[in-house]
Amino acid sequence: MFPIIHRISLIVALALTTSMAFADSTADEAWKKVEDAMKSLENPANPPKSREEAVAHLKSGLTAFDSSLKDFSTTAPSDARRWQAKIFEAKTASARGFAGLPPSSDMSAILDEILNSSDAPQAIKGEASGMTVLVGVRKMPEDEWQKKAEQHLQSYPEAPMNPQIKSMIDRIAVMSKLKTEPLDLKFTAMDGTEVDLAKMRGKVVLIDFWATWCGPCVNEIPNVVQAYENLHSKGFEIVGVSLDQDKAKLESFTKEKGMTWPQFFDGKGWQNEISSRFGIQSIPAMWLINKKGMLVSTNARPKLQEQVEKLLAE
Repeated sequence: MFPIIHRISLIVALALTTSMAFADSTADEAWKKVEDAMKSLENPANPPKSREEAVAHLKSGLTAFDSSLKDFSTTAPSDARRWQAKIFEAKTASARGFAGLPPSSDMSAILDEILNSSDAPQAIKGEASGMTVLVGVRKMPEDEWQKKAEQHLQSYPEAPMNPQIKSMIDRIAVMSKLKTEPLDLKFTAMDGTEVDLAKMRGKVVLIDFWATWCGPCVNEIPNVVQAYENLHSKGFEIVGVSLDQDKAKLESFTKEKGMTWPQFFDGKGWQNEISSRFGIQSIPAMWLINKKGMLVSTNARPKLQEQVEKLLAE
């Protein structure tokens, strides 16, 4: 009797082992397709050479990723590798609109799902936490964001976004200090004009960090020129800080666009002496200085003329 039971047990165990091996194999095959789709998007074999090609590549790659992830989730719903796909899904969420695809899910919801999971790897949770912090800088009050950023750095000291987060914390500290005393800025402009903010007290000054190669900067120029033409006689001045490297091109461009105010130029691009000193990491960056020489806004783009008129009335 016992030998028969023993043989049955062996048969059952063998069947279970074979079934598990088959399931693992099926999951591995499904995961391979997800992995291939992610790799194709991150490192295309034939990099796109135009915007149209980039859009087409992104659309086909994300469609392949969505399809393979759906199959993998059905095949192995509790496989821990799903979190690797989830963080990738969050990273590519904003690219879907560019590709003309509807969002697969809300990025914040995906990140929350990862952070609240019990089996997501610590490294992936660190990435999700870092992304949450970076997204939050545009939505949260400064002090609240800084507290959240510090908590992230303490909880996930090895997260890949940490250098960027630390840089943002440093920049906020620089900005806070700049707003405690009159801004110090003095230079010789490209046309030989001597610029000194200390001698411009009693006027409202826009410091415009920009470049001719920056699309959003160029799009903003008509608004800036109009505000200058309307309000210059009332005490509005503009100081340009160009991150260009071609002086002749800059001179021609400013003349063509009617940008008659002084421009700082040193030809160093992103290593521009003034923009680097003030921690400028993206352009256009438009700062407003009030009549007392104090920095009162680092985001003068929305309704520029209204902001300037309000400061002129003070």
